[in-house]
Amino acid sequence: MDYESWTKEALIARLRQLEPSPAEQPSNDGSLEPPKRKKQRRAADFDFSRFPQRKIALKFSYFGWPYHGLARQGNALGSAEKQRVEEQYPTVEGELFKALAKCKLIESEDACGYSRCGRTDRGVSGLGQVAALYVRSNGKYLAEEEEEEEGVVTQTEQNGGRRVLLPAADRELPYVSMLNKNLPAEIRVLAWSSVSDGFDARFSCRSRFYRYFFSETGLDIALMRDAASRYQGTHDFRNFCRLDPAKQIKNFERTVLSIAITEVPQSMRVAGNGAAAEGRWWQLELRGTAFLWHQVRCMMAVLFLVGQRLETPDIVDRMMDVRQMDGKPEYEMAADAPLVLADCAFDAEDVEWNYVHGGGEEYGNMRALDEAVAREWGALQTRALMAGALLETLRTTRVPVKGQGEGRGAAWDECRESALARKTGGGVRSVLGGGQVRHVSRYVKMAERKRALPVEVRNRAWAERKGLSTADGLADGSE
Repeated sequence: MDYESWTKEALIARLRQLEPSPAEQPSNDGSLEPPKRKKQRRAADFDFSRFPQRKIALKFSYFGWPYHGLARQGNALGSAEKQRVEEQYPTVEGELFKALAKCKLIESEDACGYSRCGRTDRGVSGLGQVAALYVRSNGKYLAEEEEEEEGVVTQTEQNGGRRVLLPAADRELPYVSMLNKNLPAEIRVLAWSSVSDGFDARFSCRSRFYRYFFSETGLDIALMRDAASRYQGTHDFRNFCRLDPAKQIKNFERTVLSIAITEVPQSMRVAGNGAAAEGRWWQLELRGTAFLWHQVRCMMAVLFLVGQRLETPDIVDRMMDVRQMDGKPEYEMAADAPLVLADCAFDAEDVEWNYVHGGGEEYGNMRALDEAVAREWGALQTRALMAGALLETLRTTRVPVKGQGEGRGAAWDECRESALARKTGGGVRSVLGGGQVRHVSRYVKMAERKRALPVEVRNRAWAERKGLSTADGLADGSE
């Protein structure tokens, strides 16, 4: 074949035709043989029956704003339809269960005995959330005549009644690092603990600790502290929660063990002018045994109204007196993003958290955790700084002022309050937290607002529509 007349492109195409296919690449001895492919193990090949299970508690953190709440939408690993729902409305638990399944730590959601400590809503974060479940262990089944080795021997229904030798924490599977490698950056497992078979993350919890962060802008902290102190103790909080007749809750008494409004420590301070109110940050610190649905955000909403001097501190007392206020007044609860479930407390004999795997010399998982959280902090702090820089530019921009000569004017910061007042027509800017405000033309006192029907009436009406007896209702309803 005469190649001299061929173009360069045609020659290259011909050479490619003559090259051996990947399946015919020459081996070391020059002969052609197909490459040996590594046999890939299918997920269905994993035999869970070969491995014993142990019950553990997981302590984990998450930023709530990318997710539609903590609780998964049904069974996140179930049918294709449920998986599509989870993809469309991602949840923290959905991501956690996907990671557990990928690590082959659980076979199914339904059979792992899962329980959570506190349910958080869309946008709310958690720094010390706790869940309990059965997972695959590095232990082994013991034969009847086999002697016990070093470790803990158990015999539970979860393992079919067979005797199991569970290893010490430093010889167990590295649960923390395994899961964190398969979780999104916003969700981090912090530690794990071996727990008894009777442990329940919700009912074994002794107290839950929340924080709510807010700026001082436009707020009287002393008045807010006065109002907050009135929450302490055991009270009926039906006017400080979201009511759902479908839950048929009858008991609205909850106990606030401690409550305080404290300045955010200097070590946590965000960039800003600490001399200005908007640069000073505070936190509500609240510990209680259990909480109703949206209770903390409703409590915070009333504190904001007191801080703006729209209500007096004794409004808390009046709202907790259900004889005086037997129906919940209409009001908007505080924003979700500043709220965080900071800690869940258990008896010391129930949990012993393992933060470091393997004795604590390398601190591998702690180092990885620190680096991951520092990356998230750096990214968010950079965005905050950029927004702050833009705000500073706007506040220092000179704008014309009526009645002053050309070229004079004043900084926008000097005109801002009067301009905002004119926009609202002399109305009220109601603080909701998280940078959110609501403009209302006329503020109506809480005691004068339209109220919902009493809880008992609403529960009875719902039960009658469903053909149920009110005696069949639930008695708790805690989050």
